[in-house]
Amino acid sequence: MKIIILGPTGSGKGTQAKFIAKLLKLKHIEIGDHFRKLAKKNKFIKDILNKGDLVPDKIVLKLVKKLTNNNKNFILDGFPRKLSQARAFKDKVDLVLFLNVNKNDLIKRLMLREREDDTLENIHERYKVYLEQTIPVLNYYKKQGILITINGNPSIKKVSKEVKEVLRS
Repeated sequence: MKIIILGPTGSGKGTQAKFIAKLLKLKHIEIGDHFRKLAKKNKFIKDILNKGDLVPDKIVLKLVKKLTNNNKNFILDGFPRKLSQARAFKDKVDLVLFLNVNKNDLIKRLMLREREDDTLENIHERYKVYLEQTIPVLNYYKKQGILITINGNPSIKKVSKEVKEVLRS
């Protein structure tokens, strides 16, 4: 099974992806984590992440292809972020989960997370980029009939319960 989990930064994608990966025995591929590791060695990537911008498609697609290569069961966490990436991704996706969280809750969560790139300015920029770039991706998958929206505002436990119910159906 190939699943994509989408949502704005701080929506709980990583937490729910780990839960799903364990539940369904899927490989969890967390794109942002890979880029944060790369940023420690690569100034170009570091500068992009520190501005709250998106890494260029060519680089993202190359990494995703490498990470998903010959893998039949995975959950992609945080990819695709742009419509061009969704269209370029050639694997047949079975399900796309969208964790919908309101902006105020996202800001609170991210400010508590204490990650280097989670400045208030950066959070606002990432949310703006998310609205501009990622919303069209949701519509793309919705037209394919594989998008399911989940309310990501409640507690982790409640969201996990809803995710589990969706996966059962």
